Amino acid sequence: MASFGELKLNTYYLIQVDADSDIELVSVILHTKETVLLRSYLPQAEDFFKYHDEPVFKLVEEVDEETAQQLESLYQQTTEEYSEFEEEEEE
Repeated sequence: MASFGELKLNTYYLIQVDADSDIELVSVILHTKETVLLRSYLPQAEDFFKYHDEPVFKLVEEVDEETAQQLESLYQQTTEEYSEFEEEEEE
């Protein structure tokens, strides 16, 4: 089982943080002496810290930057379509 400290800086991953969470797209943006700062992109942008020795519940896969951008683009299209649908209902 991988730990957060093993994740590479400036690399994108699809991970599941715990058994109850969804799979999310993250990248490692900073390593400190004791922690790792990650940025979650999907389903919403959020930064969070994890300890180096804390295990990743499930490391689904490492993805390249192009794939990460495609995933973000698909998600943005979906949320924009949903927003347009809500606006039509209000009218």
